[in-house]
Amino acid sequence: MGFLRTRFPLSLNISFHARFCEQIRRNYRKSSRYFSSGQTEPFFVTTPIFYVNAEPHIGHMYTAVIADSSARFHRLIGNSVTFSTGTDEHGLKIQQAALHANEEPGRFCDHVSGLFKTAFKNCEISYTDYIRTTESRHKENVHSFWEILSEKGYIYKGKYEGWYCTADEAFVAEDQTMLVKLPNGQEQRVSTESNRPVEWFSEENYLFELSKLREKLRHWLKSGPVIRPLRHYNLVKSWLDQELIDLSISRPRARLSWGIPVPGDSSQTIYVWLDALLNYMTVAKHSQSKMNIWPPSVHVIGKDILKFHSIYWPAFLLAAGLEPPKSLLVHGHWLVDDQKMSKTTGNVVSPQSCINLVTATGLRYFLMHEGVPASDGNFSMKRMVRIANSDLADGIGNLVSRCCGKSLNPLQTRLGVSPSSFESCGTPGSDLLSLLERTPDIVHDEYQKWNFYKGIDQVMALVRGANGFFQTMEPWKLKKEGQLDQLNATMAVTLETARVVGTLLQPIVPSYSERLLDKLGVPQENRSWDFARLRWTTTETALGSQQAVLFPRIKFD
Repeated sequence: MGFLRTRFPLSLNISFHARFCEQIRRNYRKSSRYFSSGQTEPFFVTTPIFYVNAEPHIGHMYTAVIADSSARFHRLIGNSVTFSTGTDEHGLKIQQAALHANEEPGRFCDHVSGLFKTAFKNCEISYTDYIRTTESRHKENVHSFWEILSEKGYIYKGKYEGWYCTADEAFVAEDQTMLVKLPNGQEQRVSTESNRPVEWFSEENYLFELSKLREKLRHWLKSGPVIRPLRHYNLVKSWLDQELIDLSISRPRARLSWGIPVPGDSSQTIYVWLDALLNYMTVAKHSQSKMNIWPPSVHVIGKDILKFHSIYWPAFLLAAGLEPPKSLLVHGHWLVDDQKMSKTTGNVVSPQSCINLVTATGLRYFLMHEGVPASDGNFSMKRMVRIANSDLADGIGNLVSRCCGKSLNPLQTRLGVSPSSFESCGTPGSDLLSLLERTPDIVHDEYQKWNFYKGIDQVMALVRGANGFFQTMEPWKLKKEGQLDQLNATMAVTLETARVVGTLLQPIVPSYSERLLDKLGVPQENRSWDFARLRWTTTETALGSQQAVLFPRIKFD
């Protein structure tokens, strides 16, 4: 890449808009003292804002469900939660997509952003803030932040030359490109990282002195487990072992008109990634939380946008004198039947098509059961149906329906449970008790570490244990033989296990868990994580009047 560091004086009429940033710094010092007193720490989790050049697919939904499951878990353990998502609506790709659709960009963005909002609602995503970069609150924040960086001397005007990838909205170094032969025999230069086409641009724009911040970024990286899984931490570490080149943070307005203009220079448009990344600060600035929520607790992102979140974003914040995010959770992509998902091959999976088949519960459960952040997932409609039927309809569903059926439970009650309930069931009872006692803590730790799939495995091990216990005890025989004490003990133990299972699965499949706990007559106030473990009680509780079928089996050819 050819790069000239020619400096031009900034002709910005700078007004001081740093009050918010100073407030964050001041509040951060206050909040550090507040948290040390043993109070609950606020939890601020985000998805990236999703680019509206295309409709939502299951990759977007996976990111949202991970963040949502974590937000729900933190609410259950008593934390104050801010959970943001939304849409990224500026940039050359949007400008081109709107032109292609023969629509005005604003209307185009309204339509696609509405599709994301509907998809999130249909998939039970419990965000607290839905941010759009076309909102006035965001534009004000971007202008304010630009002026802070400018005032601190991190912005200068210069000439930038290099390969530009419109699809990635990023300049690409020469050694990160390669020539490939197209089917028509022509050669095309592409980014080696994304395999997308690049074009040569030479233009005057504003640059950010990223090169000055390498040591501060290294210090942030060493401050704790800020990037997970480890493979992505190591990748970022390798990037910081190389020289950082100053970053172009504006585009000529003649080339990019759909975006936020540079303050004081209407001939330039602010770089879409600087604009987009500041959405997290816009959310914090307008948060309804009574506590200061900065810095973000975790950004949940796909691996393709790691560099923007692990290098550029913390660098912008450090330059402004602000705390960078506490952590990034980076996940892989989804293949479809072992093939890369793409519009070209026509195998992009719509979330709504999955919801129509297996409901939001089935889709959420599949994504969290199969998704391992450290590696790519593999989506298959058949496998999704099989897993939903096996675990939700058969495993948990049968457990609940058997002990709520009127033949074994004519009074429709959930009996109180005590140590003697397990003791009277002999070895099967003591085995299930041991499993029931250790499962909640293991699940808690796995959810805390973002290993939701491992937490689900533990819950399903408990379900299998409970079904095995029920089968071994043969309560239908106990009833026939008049062994009512042992029958009652068997029913009490099974129902208590089902209650714990329903409580533990709330972050993963909220509406399914709600139906389960409603059926068991569990009051709303008894559904926090404090109730996610075995609780002795002598009280009998009436079962709900709902049908006991929690998840009807799905037929799929």
